[in-house]
Amino acid sequence: MEIKEIIPGLIRITLFVPYPGFEEFINAWLINDNKRNRTVLVETGPTVSAVPLVEDIRSLGIGRIDYLLYTHIHIDHAGGAGNFSKIHPETKFIVPAKGRAHLIDPEKLIIGSRENLGALCDIYGMPEPLNAAALAPLDLDLDGLSVIDTPGHSPHHSSYVYDLDGTKILFAGEAAGCYFKLNDGSVFMHPATPHKFYYETAMESIDRLMRLKDTDIICYPHFGCSRDVNGELASAKKQMALWMDIISAMPEGSKAEEAVEALLKSDPMLQNRNGLDSEERNRDYFFLCQSADGYLGYINRKNAHWETTNVFNN
Repeated sequence: MEIKEIIPGLIRITLFVPYPGFEEFINAWLINDNKRNRTVLVETGPTVSAVPLVEDIRSLGIGRIDYLLYTHIHIDHAGGAGNFSKIHPETKFIVPAKGRAHLIDPEKLIIGSRENLGALCDIYGMPEPLNAAALAPLDLDLDGLSVIDTPGHSPHHSSYVYDLDGTKILFAGEAAGCYFKLNDGSVFMHPATPHKFYYETAMESIDRLMRLKDTDIICYPHFGCSRDVNGELASAKKQMALWMDIISAMPEGSKAEEAVEALLKSDPMLQNRNGLDSEERNRDYFFLCQSADGYLGYINRKNAHWETTNVFNN
């Protein structure tokens, strides 16, 4: 695992996931805000990562985490909530309102995760319940922190801007997809649009982030960061629109694997995935299929609605 200081007070911690291709797939972001005498952690990752993450934080000489932010409660982001809270009972969790109940009682989250991720759930580990007392008040007004509602990747998704000594850091979750800076300096991006996906909602969320003023750095949980905030957001929006064009043109009844084949041929950004190693490409193919399936589901629902509306109007 890697611990890297991006700027003074902003640290990226690569999370432990014991499976080939996942060694550099998920990270947490640690903010050590000396001016406010505050430590803030952005996500824990899955259950399997929680204890190693605590050890990494301790290795930095940090014994207290004041606040923990979750962009959403999928198990690769928030599965470790209950375990982390047992070790750090002082930490208050800032969580999107629609996701809070699923951290307290993760039964439905576990069922949904098993349906979507299959055996990957066993690698991530099943989430432990979070004590409701650990949740920060919904109306918490934390100096330096702005919360932006960004549904699309999931209905319970928030992004955050944290002002760290004048540097405004955007934690976008998966609202703008996944971002990987490869060894040769090229960038590989793709949408994160699993079932149940709503295209217009996701595009409006990116627009909402693009309307923010003077953000300096964008940080992704999968996997890197960039100082070209609006450039990366514009690229994500353009790619999402291109995917809609490509997948909408496919024959009715197409499968996710067929959609991915079409995307790999027609999306120039996906050519950069050749810079991944073979295990990373296997991992990425799984998530590309999930995202393509989200598009196919959206298109099928939209077509069914059009057909139903057209029948009743004639």
